[in-house]
Amino acid sequence: MKRVLICCALLFFTGCATLPADFIDMNDHQTLGLDAVMDDISRERVIYIGEIHGTSSIHLLQLEIITRLRQGGKNLVIALEAFPFSKQAILDRWTKGSLDRYDFERAYGEVWNIPFEYYEGIFDFAKEQRIPLIAMNAEDEMILAVSKKGLEAVHGDFLRMIKFTDCSTDIAYKRMLTNRYHSAEFPFFCEGQRLRDSVMAFNITKALNREDYTVVVLAGIAHASKVAVPGMVQRQTGAAYKVLLPGEVRHLINRSPDRDIADYIWY
Repeated sequence: MKRVLICCALLFFTGCATLPADFIDMNDHQTLGLDAVMDDISRERVIYIGEIHGTSSIHLLQLEIITRLRQGGKNLVIALEAFPFSKQAILDRWTKGSLDRYDFERAYGEVWNIPFEYYEGIFDFAKEQRIPLIAMNAEDEMILAVSKKGLEAVHGDFLRMIKFTDCSTDIAYKRMLTNRYHSAEFPFFCEGQRLRDSVMAFNITKALNREDYTVVVLAGIAHASKVAVPGMVQRQTGAAYKVLLPGEVRHLINRSPDRDIADYIWY
């Protein structure tokens, strides 16, 4: 009953959001339903569900996948782009029940500009089920400084800790970011985003140290594409993973998506 109420609340706020009916398997281009997709992805250690922030149908899908994984007996960790890693204590207090909704919503609003209601069902389900929430993002101030001034804005010890590698070492990544954004105001934009993705990968890798946990990653489509965070985590850990992205990713990469970008695409 509580799950129904959560979904109804989300639908009330976002209108007539519905779950996608069809997913394209990027390996063989077959069209599958969500049941078949769940059978496949539930075997993996990391599941990336790329989002266009504030898109009701995507957040509904994220909640549905998390719920089904939990009902299937999975021990879960949910990693969130919405919170920088410096705010981890807030998420810990929420899932433990020691932070009330008003204070949690206020703390959320200080770090993320998407209305709280889009993620509310996910936050409530995590609290109800005591699913750990991981603040995986970097601080915006650090990324902005790097985008303007370059890597000299960050201490070398931090870069080594997160296993940062420069944009010049990854042509596919650099091409994706060049397609996305270019501005004289941010001459080091690629390095800034690479740093953000490296911080996310570092925090996901730490979450994988929790034995027998499946990590569900909720991040924007640029970060969740295989050439970004998933590739970084896989190279560092070897952990098996799957990536699900909305079809809108084609606008980011300026071409039709393939298995080098995602495992499943929905439209």
